[in-house]
Amino acid sequence: TEIANLSGNETTVVSRQGLDRVMSEQSLMVSDLVSEETQVSIGALLGADVILIGYIVPLGDFDKINIQIIEVESGAVLGGFFLNYKLEDGFLRDTANETIVIDGGAVQVAGVTTVKTIYENFDGSVVSLSPSHYEEYWGERILYASAKTGTSEEGYSYLQFEAEFDSIDIMKGWEDSDLNFYLIYRTDWNADNQDGISFDLFPEGFSQLSAFIQQTDSSGEQITRMAPMSLNPDEWIEMQIPFRTFMDISEGGKIDFSKPISIGFAIPYLDNFTAGHFRNSTVLESRLRVDNLGLFKLNEPDPPGLIEAYEDDVTRAPAVFGIGGSYLYVDYSESDAGVKKRNEGVESKILRTSLIEDGPGGRFLRLSGELKVNNKIQAFLDSEEDLYVIYSLTSGVDWKDFESFSMLIRSDTFEACYMEIVGMDSGQYYNSDFNMNSSWTRIGKSFSSINSDEGNMTENPMGAENVRIQFIFAIPRISIQRALRKDGILDFSIDLDQMILE
Repeated sequence: TEIANLSGNETTVVSRQGLDRVMSEQSLMVSDLVSEETQVSIGALLGADVILIGYIVPLGDFDKINIQIIEVESGAVLGGFFLNYKLEDGFLRDTANETIVIDGGAVQVAGVTTVKTIYENFDGSVVSLSPSHYEEYWGERILYASAKTGTSEEGYSYLQFEAEFDSIDIMKGWEDSDLNFYLIYRTDWNADNQDGISFDLFPEGFSQLSAFIQQTDSSGEQITRMAPMSLNPDEWIEMQIPFRTFMDISEGGKIDFSKPISIGFAIPYLDNFTAGHFRNSTVLESRLRVDNLGLFKLNEPDPPGLIEAYEDDVTRAPAVFGIGGSYLYVDYSESDAGVKKRNEGVESKILRTSLIEDGPGGRFLRLSGELKVNNKIQAFLDSEEDLYVIYSLTSGVDWKDFESFSMLIRSDTFEACYMEIVGMDSGQYYNSDFNMNSSWTRIGKSFSSINSDEGNMTENPMGAENVRIQFIFAIPRISIQRALRKDGILDFSIDLDQMILE
C-alpha cells in the first residue's frame, strides 16, 4: 500500500483478498510450500510487472523478514533485503524503518542512518556480476593452490579455494612461504555520491580476511585501498564500510569514485593459521560466501570525531582481533637475539565478537575468548613472556583538529591496557596506557598524555591520514595459573563503546 501511495497511478497493488481469490482458483495457498516459480505465474495472471515475496525467520527476541523482488516476465530476482522486527511491550516495531525503491534493477534499503543500494544479491538464474579470482603464493612449503568461483542455489556468490602443503609445521621453513587467495567483483557502479560499500560475508572455517576497493587509473597504474578485519567464522555478517576507512596501499594515486570500482576480498593463509584455523591437515579446503553487494550513503554526516559507536550497521573502524604469543613467541631468556619457539602450552583458542544491547550508551561491542592451556604453558611463563589480547582497528577520522581521545570500557579479566596509535601514511607512532575494571569506565586521554619519541601528540600532532589504534591487554598470569588448577579453560571478555575524539 505504501508503494502505491508513493507511486500514484504508476503502481497497482492487488489486495490480499484479491490475491487469495486468484490463488484459490489455482488451488494454492500463500505458504512456504508455494515455489517461487508458482508465485511468478500468479504475478503473470494478475498482470504484474514485479512481485514481492518474503518469509519470516524467528531469531529469539526479534524476527528477520527476508524480502525479494522478482520480475514477472523473466523470473529474475531484481534484489532483496532484510527487515528486523523487534517485539517491545507487546507491540511489533520496525527497528530499521526500512523502505524500498526499484531503480534500474537495484534495490535501495533506507534505514535509520543509511540508504543501502543492493546491486547484486545473486538470486535467480541470471546475475549481473561475474567474479574473478587469483592465487598468490611463494616458497617451498606450498605444493599447489587453486580456486574457483560460483553462485549457489541458495542465492550467494562464493570463492572455493584449496591448497596442499608439504608441512604445516610453521617452525620448519615457513619464513619464506605464504599464500593468499583473492576474489574480485568488477562493477560498473558510480560511487561518486556514496559513502562506502556494503556486503554480507560468511567465512567457512576461518576468520581473517581483508576487504578492498580497486581501480586502474589512466596511466594503467592499479590503485588499491584495503581494510583488514577479523570475523566470526561460520556465520553471516552484514557490513557497511565507509570509503574513508580503507587504507591506501598503493604508490600514489587516488580512487576516482565517479568511475567504476572493483570490490574484492583477500584471504591470507598464515594469518588464519596463526589465528587457529587450517591446522588439522596438509590439505586446505574452504569457501568464502558473499551476498548483497552494493553501496551505501549516510543519511546524515557522522558527528565530528566519531571513531566507532556500534549503534548501527556501519563498520566505521574494521578491526583485527587476536591473541599474541599463543602459537609462536620469541624467548629472550637464552640470548639477547632471542629464539623463536612454539608455545605448546596453548592447545586451542576461540575468539568471538558480539554486539550487545543495553549498554550505557545503547549497543556495545564485546570481545570474548576461550583458551585451552596445559602444564607446558609453564615453559612459556618462565621465559617472562606474556599472552596478550590484541584488538587493532583502522579509522578514517582525521585526528589533527582534536585534543583528546575517549572511550567506554570494562572487563572482568583485565585491569590495564597499553594503547598504540600509528599514522598509516606518515608512520608516526604514539603510545599511552590506562587502567580499567569490571564497571563501565570512561577513559579520557588528552593528546598531551599520548607520547612518542618526538614528544606528545599535542607537540607533534598527527597529520590528516588513516590511523591504526591498537589495544593490547596482557592476560594476567594469575588467570593462567587459576585455569591450570581447574579444567585448563581460560575465559575472558572486554566490552568497548563510544570511541570518539574531542
